[in-house]
Order: sequence, then C-alpha cells, then structure tokens
Amino acid sequence: MSLRTAILKSAKKVIPRRVKLRLFQWYALTRLLEACFYDFRRYSRWSALARMRMSRSNMRAVMAMNAHRLEKGLSLPEPRPGFGKATVRALLDNMQSYKTEYGTDNAVDIACNTLKAYADFNRRHSHHDPELDRLIAAVLDDLAPSTEHTEGGAYSVTGAAILQQGARDLRAFFASRHSVRNFSPEPVSDELIRQAVEKARYTPSVCNRQSWRVHVLEQDEDKKLALECQNGNRGFGHQASRVLVITSDLESFVSVGERYQGWIDGGMFSMTLLWALHALGLGACPLNWSVDHRTDLALRKRIPIPANETVIMMIAVGHLPEKLFIARSARLPVETIMRTYPNGSGHRPVA
Repeated sequence: MSLRTAILKSAKKVIPRRVKLRLFQWYALTRLLEACFYDFRRYSRWSALARMRMSRSNMRAVMAMNAHRLEKGLSLPEPRPGFGKATVRALLDNMQSYKTEYGTDNAVDIACNTLKAYADFNRRHSHHDPELDRLIAAVLDDLAPSTEHTEGGAYSVTGAAILQQGARDLRAFFASRHSVRNFSPEPVSDELIRQAVEKARYTPSVCNRQSWRVHVLEQDEDKKLALECQNGNRGFGHQASRVLVITSDLESFVSVGERYQGWIDGGMFSMTLLWALHALGLGACPLNWSVDHRTDLALRKRIPIPANETVIMMIAVGHLPEKLFIARSARLPVETIMRTYPNGSGHRPVA
C-alpha cells in the first residue's frame, strides 16, 4: 500500500460522516457545473445565437425557421391576408444572403415554394402590397428552381384522407416493441437501416429544421470503441450488428430558448427510428447518453462525430434470434400519467 493510499484511508476514518457528506456534495456540484459549462460552450460556439458570421447550416436553419412560420400561417383555419410581412422580409434577406455565400440548393427551392404559396394566397384574397409583391417577384425570378419541387408552402387535404391513411389499431404494435438485448449473428444490411431512417424522417421538429443525424457503425472495432463509452450495453452490446449514434446539429438552432431543442428533437427522432426498426422486424435497444463531458470527449476521440453535433443516444441493432428473453418492464397506469383539468379548473400557482 502506498503512503498516499494509507493517508487517505486514515483520513476517511478520522473525518466525521457529516463532513464527508458535505465534501461529496461539493464534489458533485462541481462536476455538475463542469458539465453545464461544457454544454454552454458547445451551444454558444455552434448555434447561430452569438456567431459573428453564420455557417451554412446556421443560415439554412434561419431560412427554414422563417419559411416554416409562413407555412404554419398558411395552414391555419382562416389565415389573415397579408399576415407575416416582417417574416417575409426576413426570409427574402435570408435567401439573398444564402445565395451570395453558398449559391442555391434545395433549401432555397423550398423557401421559393413557400413564398409562391404565400403570394398565391394573397392574390386569391385580393390582398396587395406593391412593394412587398415586387420584392417577392424579384427574388422568385432570380432564385426559382429550374425543376419542379413540391416541398414548401401548404396544400389542401381532407380529414377523411388523413383518417384513411392513418387509421390503424396500433396498440399491439406499440406493446410488442421491446428493448432487445439478444441478437442473432445475421448481419443487418445497409438497406434495412436506410429504410428505417427514411421512415423516421417524418418526425416533427422545431420549425421543420430536422437537426438529427445518424452515424452508423458497422466495423467491430468502431462498435467496440463506441460501446466502451456507454455503460448500459454490458453482456449484449458485442452482439449488435450495427450501432447507431444519434446526434443533433447545434448549428440548426438560433436562440437562447432553443438551448435544449437538440435533445428534444433528437429524442423524438430516436423514438420514431425505434418504431421504424421494429416495423422492419429488427431488434433494437436504446442506449442512453447521460454522461459527463469527459465521457463525451472520449467518444469523440474514438468516433469522428462532427464537433457541431451533440450526441443524443446510441441504438444497438440486430436481427432477432429464434428465441430470446425480454425484460417484463411494468408500465404506469394511465391515471398516473394523465391529468385532466375540465372547465379551467386546473391548479393555479400560489402567489
């Protein structure tokens, strides 16, 4: 036993329990502050909040946010003709700046279609703003895509059509999805993973910014290096054919209020991806990423995750074996989860 170890052991015996508890509390709070500062630095560096010069992803995010504001307005039951003029002007500036910096691409095409839908709506309702109409026309003439794109704007659909397409009794499907910790040796193909991601693309996100990214690890060494940073896969992670690392691009966010949005949108996408994997007959187990900044940095040294992306979680994926065990996890009753406040009778905060 070294002298240092001996001194520490002796000190533990001498120090009162109350003092040891207080020291542990201070240590835990220090670790929490370090983790919060790590998140603060990452968000302030990569989001559009305080950058002197926005990146391409920042500009796409701002453009998507303003375009989606108009799309939401067009989808209201009774949109007001001429609504959102400040947003239109901001979007026009976004598009011109983006073209100057990066040229045109599908993000500009979608914004163009949104502006077309906005202009058509005002025209149908005989609303005219000569100056704004001229600006919109000039930008559309300059930036309109050479091929027809259908994304952007709003379109008419009947409630009956939505019901017909979405009407399913999904209780059995939801109940049959489990966190699978037994996989067969059969490799999972790239095509199956692609099909799952294609389905998960329809997850909603803040202003349709779709910040999620999926890093697919296939090689044994890459999977091993990643899983060593996650302590919830012991005993089965090595069986996974693929390990998916779900991230969220911080450059998609623009304000202080969106500092948590990457985790929200990334979490929603992850759940949709889990449903998609289940629908394709694959087994999957979500692996949480509730780690401190040291572990996050360790993963980044092992796997080439872009610095502007925040890790949301990992998912172990594989084919189902013929027989397997699953955890019989109890579920809270609906009455515990759901609270209804009829006639505005909800609890009011005490002054």
